[in-house]
Amino acid sequence: MNNIIFDKNLKPVPESKPVLKVRDLNVAFNIPLGQAKILEGVSFDLFPKEILALVGETGSGKSVTARSIVNLIPSRSRETHGHVLFAKKDLLSMSNKDLQRIRGNRISMVFQNPQSSINPVFTLGEQIYRLIRLYLSAEIEDLKQKTRCSRKQAIEIIAKEKLNEVGLTDIKRTLKLYANEISGGMAQRYRIAMTLISSPEILIADEATSALDVTVQAHILKLMKELCKNKQTAILFITHDLGIAAQTCDRVAVMYAGRIVEIAETKMIFSNPLHPYTRGLLKAVPKLGKNESLSFVPGIIPDLVNPPSGCRFHSRCIHAMDICSRQKPKNLTIEDNHDVSCFLYKQ
Repeated sequence: MNNIIFDKNLKPVPESKPVLKVRDLNVAFNIPLGQAKILEGVSFDLFPKEILALVGETGSGKSVTARSIVNLIPSRSRETHGHVLFAKKDLLSMSNKDLQRIRGNRISMVFQNPQSSINPVFTLGEQIYRLIRLYLSAEIEDLKQKTRCSRKQAIEIIAKEKLNEVGLTDIKRTLKLYANEISGGMAQRYRIAMTLISSPEILIADEATSALDVTVQAHILKLMKELCKNKQTAILFITHDLGIAAQTCDRVAVMYAGRIVEIAETKMIFSNPLHPYTRGLLKAVPKLGKNESLSFVPGIIPDLVNPPSGCRFHSRCIHAMDICSRQKPKNLTIEDNHDVSCFLYKQ
């Protein structure tokens, strides 16, 4: 993996207590064909000031994991079991009213489709002004005293600063626009700016940079790192881009068919991948300067209405043994902070 560039400032697993604990999370959707078992036994910790990548191919359950943490999946069509522990409370057992005090404030989320999360009725300016009044009252008063401006002018100045931070230009005009009048890239940058206003304890970024060009993407990733460093925000970063994970995230959790199959510090995942699926993903990364065919993991993610017994990856695994189709592998700690779920290692 000599073409993967790592951030030299990547942090080891901190010794502090986790800000979020996900334990044995199971989610199933009731659909006409039966019950689709999307998540099975998902468990991980998220620490303050940490960026944890959740990687895997499309359909592996990454976005469902993110939405389940803050209970954003309609309850009529799904069954959820397990625990999501935050601030000594289980988010899965909280009422929607209590969750509303946490969502967008202490836990914020940037969605893959940003325009769907921007209110189409109000201008971009009206929406960001409201959040600034709600979360930045001290900053407003401080700016009023320093510049001797009105409250309205102070709010406008702060709004322009926040939008400038995420690379938006022509801000005076942008603030007058509605959601349907901006591009996907602009919408993503605007949503990120809105999310960061409350300085959340946890930021869930679901493919947050996928709609951005490379220059703006690098700017946003730098902004997220600064948020971790200065505000102690923990970030769950969902991505399919292993290069971004290597450059940005402190740890990587690899997900396959609704299960986390391996989790470790970023450099460890790339230098010593243990699970056959992780190895397959890394071999599929293009190598600069080498004219060779890309490797790939044969087969497709299984039907989750009728998932295979045992290890869900066994039908695609070149190392599969008889036990793999009969039993589910346990999660094992092989090295410090390096866990894997595979029968290749002593159970």
